[in-house]
Amino acid sequence: MVLAGALLATALTACGGYGGSNYSGMGGGATCGGTYQNTCPPPTVSISAPAAAATVSGMVAITATAAAATQYNLTIVSVQFLVDGTSIGTAMASPYTVNWNAAAATNGSHSLTAKATDSMNGTATSTAVMVTVTGGVAAVAMSPAQIFPTPSSRAAGVARIRVASDTGAVSGTVSVSGMDARTVSINQGFAGSSGEAVVTLAPRAGSAGEFAVPANVTLSPEQALAFAQGRLYVVATSAANPAGEIRGQLAPEGVRVTFSELSASPEAASLGLRASGVAAATVDTHAGTLTMHVSTAGIDAATTARVLGGAAGTPLAELARSPVEMGHFSTELAHIGAAGVASFEAGRLSVSVAASATPAGAVGGPISPDPATAAD
Repeated sequence: MVLAGALLATALTACGGYGGSNYSGMGGGATCGGTYQNTCPPPTVSISAPAAAATVSGMVAITATAAAATQYNLTIVSVQFLVDGTSIGTAMASPYTVNWNAAAATNGSHSLTAKATDSMNGTATSTAVMVTVTGGVAAVAMSPAQIFPTPSSRAAGVARIRVASDTGAVSGTVSVSGMDARTVSINQGFAGSSGEAVVTLAPRAGSAGEFAVPANVTLSPEQALAFAQGRLYVVATSAANPAGEIRGQLAPEGVRVTFSELSASPEAASLGLRASGVAAATVDTHAGTLTMHVSTAGIDAATTARVLGGAAGTPLAELARSPVEMGHFSTELAHIGAAGVASFEAGRLSVSVAASATPAGAVGGPISPDPATAAD
């Protein structure tokens, strides 16, 4: 009987019983969590961005690092993100990141946490990171330069628009000069594109060229999100330019909007092509996304377009050709991450548009990191 007990103890120890480790499977890793096995250690998780005490607005990329007990062959299967204890999304693979629309949150302090779950259903919640949300205010100069083709006009304007982050209430004014404005409205569309009116401003009695957002106007959650992404713009129309004479893209904090002139490549110029274009870039530095709308002229058969990054000209984003607008290419909310944002801010991004006659590129140029002129 003593011998039998010793053999049983040896067998249990070999397969993980009595606290021993069991090596099984092709990987040969230790296991845990069984009846006679070690208790599995919980995963670890922490918020890596944004930093504690950061001030944020608009779309915010929340990133976490998480790890499971690899000595037991455990893996992370999901990371859930919570703001003030309410789930806002789950990431299933590294890098563990979700985008939070801070424009829909109230101004003030908010708690960010992440909850990791491993392959044995073990969980852990990170230490809370406190951030401060600021209200959505965009002040921008309006000009013909933000419209393509650019109208022949010397008109100018200034738009000061605020969207309350907690209610979506809109307020603000627009001042225009050098034109007889027929309408002034807030429309939905990224820089370089156009869309339907969201809010129509009313002329101010006794103030020529002054327009104001009517009282009690509120954006829908989708429209408030568009504002946070830099997807709303102010446009003033006239009898001479019914589609718009001056325009200003509304860019809240963290969103950069730039316009860059594109020129004909040496190959295109040698063929006598007088190609040109404009690249409108919208970069959300919080969410790490790039939106690009490119409009070209003087190219009869533009085929492809792309955004290139770095000295080697590595493709960063492919642009889709519009089925209705000749020479228009775009991508919206393409994820470029922190590295892509850094390349943009360093002036290392460029655009290249190819045509059937010039497959190596017909028109292109660097993307300016200098933002569209903002109002004081």
